[in-house]
Amino acid sequence: MLKKILFVFIVCLAFLLKPSFGYANSTTIELTQDTTARFTLTTGEVIKYADLAKNERFVATKLDNTWQLRIGNATVTIPQNTAQIARKSVTAQKRAHKVELITTNVAPVYTSQSKKNKPFATIAKNMRISSNGRVGNYYEVIIGARKGYIHYESVEHDNGVPILIYHHFVENQKKSVFKDSASVLDIHLFKEQMNYLDDKKFITISLKDFDLWTQKKQALPGKVVALTFDDANLSVPHMTYPILKAKNMYATTFVITDRVKDEATPFDMEKVQFSSLPELREIKDRIYLEYHTHGLHTFNSLTSKGSLQYASNTVLNYDFGHANDVFRKIDRSLKPSYFAYPYGKFERRQESVFIKNGVSLAFLNKGGKAVITSPRLYVPRIPVQNGTTLTQFKKMVHN
Repeated sequence: MLKKILFVFIVCLAFLLKPSFGYANSTTIELTQDTTARFTLTTGEVIKYADLAKNERFVATKLDNTWQLRIGNATVTIPQNTAQIARKSVTAQKRAHKVELITTNVAPVYTSQSKKNKPFATIAKNMRISSNGRVGNYYEVIIGARKGYIHYESVEHDNGVPILIYHHFVENQKKSVFKDSASVLDIHLFKEQMNYLDDKKFITISLKDFDLWTQKKQALPGKVVALTFDDANLSVPHMTYPILKAKNMYATTFVITDRVKDEATPFDMEKVQFSSLPELREIKDRIYLEYHTHGLHTFNSLTSKGSLQYASNTVLNYDFGHANDVFRKIDRSLKPSYFAYPYGKFERRQESVFIKNGVSLAFLNKGGKAVITSPRLYVPRIPVQNGTTLTQFKKMVHN
């Protein structure tokens, strides 16, 4: 009889500790000390996201030497030795996020719509967080399955992530054969822009970081930029790569793979040249390599269509195969997941081919900032062109 009672007690306890609303394999923990929650970008940078108060309880999942918690749409971690299994469970709250926010100050999180209570958590300044919506002067958020409230004065609406497009670079554009080309930029302007990002402590994220954020798997800071170079022009390894490496910045180049040569050629910025296998190998520690088609990067000025648009799904599928052959020649471990439409032109009938070939996101060449709900195969970007002033650039990158 005692065994039966003990069995029923254990089953009931397990049921009480098991959280609902998608928190499977999680349990309630209690913090044994004030604890900092962090997340790590795919570039390796560790970001402080929040401070959690001692003795507070949260729903979490054990992973290696950490506890994982959901804050809004994001996943963050705390050291395993800063918490213990709680004797009393948290009633898990449903995440039904409707509003994307960025903290403009350190943002205390209260248990009710009042600053009189001691906050049970504090979100760091300049962090993105999803909210269930505004209630009076507060935004409702879910932290470790608990409902909390952030005052509206501590946040602003998130207008999206700037994903910038560059193409070719020259030393002195005013005297260059490309002086009238909108898509060619003076390298000194690029340096000025990167200096600004560095001075203002922007983080250059990978497209993978952006992707994980849109999938509601990873947090993002507020001040982030994704840098992209279309075509893999030879000026990228020769002129922009050294700047990025010196500043510990990251970018992506979309490669036209049928223009990649086996051997490097002398660089001449006054010509349109493309990176070779050795040069792409050299930059891939700092600049990620992704799809820009193999042989479908041409444009018909009479019809205003690109060759990608004329390609059948079968031809496009073969094109992906040829592109992958080149990527394997660069590095057998390369597995591109992102695609930029040549000239921004696309055909919706080709969507199944992109999905079949593992394309997680495909990018346009216009449209403004990218938001968490941007269509996955039609993600907007912002072109940085000849004549873009620093004032205009600031507007591009700030929220």
